[in-house]
Amino acid sequence: MTLDRARKRQADFQVPWKQVVKAVLFVLFIAAVFFSVNKLKEMNQFPIHQVKVYGIKHLDSRETRQMLLPLVSKGFFAVDVDLVKEQFLQIPWVSDVSVRRVWPDRVVITISEKNPVARWNDNRLLGSMGEVFNPASGSFSPDLPHLIGPEGQQLSVLEFYSRVNALLSPLHLKIRRVELTPYLSWDMEFTNGMKMRLGYKDVLTRVSHFVKVYPKIVGERAADVDYVDLRYPNGLAVRWKTVS
Repeated sequence: MTLDRARKRQADFQVPWKQVVKAVLFVLFIAAVFFSVNKLKEMNQFPIHQVKVYGIKHLDSRETRQMLLPLVSKGFFAVDVDLVKEQFLQIPWVSDVSVRRVWPDRVVITISEKNPVARWNDNRLLGSMGEVFNPASGSFSPDLPHLIGPEGQQLSVLEFYSRVNALLSPLHLKIRRVELTPYLSWDMEFTNGMKMRLGYKDVLTRVSHFVKVYPKIVGERAADVDYVDLRYPNGLAVRWKTVS
């Protein structure tokens, strides 16, 4: 009985060599994969031969190329797409960016730029979603309307500009400047040189009234108007330029 028990105990404690071998081989395989991937990243194998950048409108092509060169002058597997994306997102014009590697030797970058609708205060720009950004001077059109107002009020000024611009559309007047003063009153200037003082009360109603009477009061003489004052409760005043 003692011998049988010993043999049985020995059988119970036999090492499962097949499972052990499989586990060791699996570990070696994973290690080999990691080693191979790291070697591919370290070595300049499968070099990048082509970089395609889509969506550029305002970015400087030469500066973009200089920024990209050290980031993509590596092997295919060594290009850090997250780092490339991070670098592009540091550029004021860039709203979003997609970076992907295309086997065997290409990197494709798709950029979404911000859409500027106006200048804001100094030389900053205001995007269509109300975002304020500060690109390099000369990288945007000087013909953008100039919106001025207290910091943090850009959305209110942008909304006002949009609504007034819609009201004035029948007159084909192009707004050059809109200002929300520290006293919360509104002033405007048009590209033809005519200025407008709107005050702070019932402003949109007064603009609507101005649009109705404009053909009779101003008509073809817009170039002779210095400013129009809409701050009167029951009318408006026009100051004409003096002829020297």
